[in-house]
Amino acid sequence: MTVQAQVLELLKDLQKKLNTAILLITHNLGVVWDMCDTVMVMYAGNTVEYADTVALYQTPLHPYTWGLLDSMPKLSSSSKDALKTIPGTPPDLRLTGYCCNFYNRCPYATEKCRHEVPPLLEVEPGHFVACHRQTAETRLTRGEVNHNED
Repeated sequence: MTVQAQVLELLKDLQKKLNTAILLITHNLGVVWDMCDTVMVMYAGNTVEYADTVALYQTPLHPYTWGLLDSMPKLSSSSKDALKTIPGTPPDLRLTGYCCNFYNRCPYATEKCRHEVPPLLEVEPGHFVACHRQTAETRLTRGEVNHNED
């Protein structure tokens, strides 16, 4: 952790001195919060959500993003508490591109998810999501019971 903190601090210093952008590819959402202005969440090689960091953490919209955030250890948790995981397994990347790649792990999936790739739509200014259940007109609520709507 000490080395990681030193490397991240060095990156911040270089970014400031060189007035440049930094692209980080990581699963460490703590690093994302500390280092990034905007976040692109990807699943199976496709963008599923894109927003500024604060908006993404405050109002995440994609079920995969919810799973990632829920799987982060909490300071308030005891060391005996089990970490939350996203059930299921990632798809075989050779078989992607015909449906929502997350549908087999998504508790909110519908038949449409199994048959159509969701487009990446801007559902709020600067906040994009690729989910059939999240549009500018309709919103899926985190923790909502799935009624298998189409």
